[in-house]
Amino acid sequence: MNLTFSCQGISFLPSTAVLEMTYRCNHRCLFCSCPWTAENNDWQDSAELSTDQWKDVLEILRLHGIHNICFTGGEALLRSDIWDIIDYASRLRIPVIKEELGSLVEKILPAKLYLLSNGECVDDKVLDACKKYDIQLSVSMPGLRTFKELTGGGDVDRILSVFEGARKHGLKTVVGITVTKKNLGELYETIAAAFLAGATQLLLNRFLEGGRGRSFVRQLELSHEEIIKMLDAADQALIDARKYGSVGTELPACLFNSKKYQRLDVSTGCSAAKGFFVIGPSGKTRVCNHSQVELAHYSKIESLKIDPYWMQFAQSEYLPAMCFDCRDAGRCAGGCREAAHIVSGTIDALDALLV
Repeated sequence: MNLTFSCQGISFLPSTAVLEMTYRCNHRCLFCSCPWTAENNDWQDSAELSTDQWKDVLEILRLHGIHNICFTGGEALLRSDIWDIIDYASRLRIPVIKEELGSLVEKILPAKLYLLSNGECVDDKVLDACKKYDIQLSVSMPGLRTFKELTGGGDVDRILSVFEGARKHGLKTVVGITVTKKNLGELYETIAAAFLAGATQLLLNRFLEGGRGRSFVRQLELSHEEIIKMLDAADQALIDARKYGSVGTELPACLFNSKKYQRLDVSTGCSAAKGFFVIGPSGKTRVCNHSQVELAHYSKIESLKIDPYWMQFAQSEYLPAMCFDCRDAGRCAGGCREAAHIVSGTIDALDALLV
């Protein structure tokens, strides 16, 4: 069997770049963690990058061997030039280091493209384009009965039709669900509805304080007991549907039994600045999409090598003191470090679930 997997070797940067194409969005999700959506914060919405600047970003990513490129927002499909930019990305050829049969080899490969959307702008033309460019499409569907409340007025039937249309186009799609107190009770039903409509994979995220969500923490934040209910409901839905899924927002390993779940992969390690990083609408880098801390402009991306904040994440120097002696310390970040930073002011603070 010829097993291959990607590994870093071209650059100090992670292999995945998340590109936040715009501040704009046609939803007003209560749980939104985009830092610019927070009320009464100091975030400065600088001018969004132009078409040519985003192409410049893509060239820089190419030179650094970054072969996974994820387009998001805001809502990326609100940009009139999004397909021009995606077409440019599709023609990139990326130097990638791979291990094949015990040897490291360099290959030149096309970029793998991802699009994260709330689905409101997805129509047959968008699905045709996803097919053309071999894009993995992820669509947010945080609930059924709670959908309109959580998204600020969206239409869940519209989203279900997106999954149905994608299936007809022969596309595999991911349903993204941010779980809160409001939609936990219908989580199994929501996952089942998405799969019945045509979704092929689940990405689950627990609500984390940040962005607009900071104004709704008491209504949305899950307790430890509710986190377990979330995991149980999701795994059962995946078993019944014979599908697979993952939890993207990391959980402290000490709070759940990972061996219990058959089809749900639950993350405990932090991937910020190691597995992926973010370039925001104005071109500033961040360690992850949840972070409120803007770092170097993309044009000075090499300076991240010596940026103290970046290096804390790249070298995993952020573990809470109470986690030092834990047997899981090597694979667990003690929960989301940026959420802890937002709540407590330091990245080595306790996750809210451990307080």
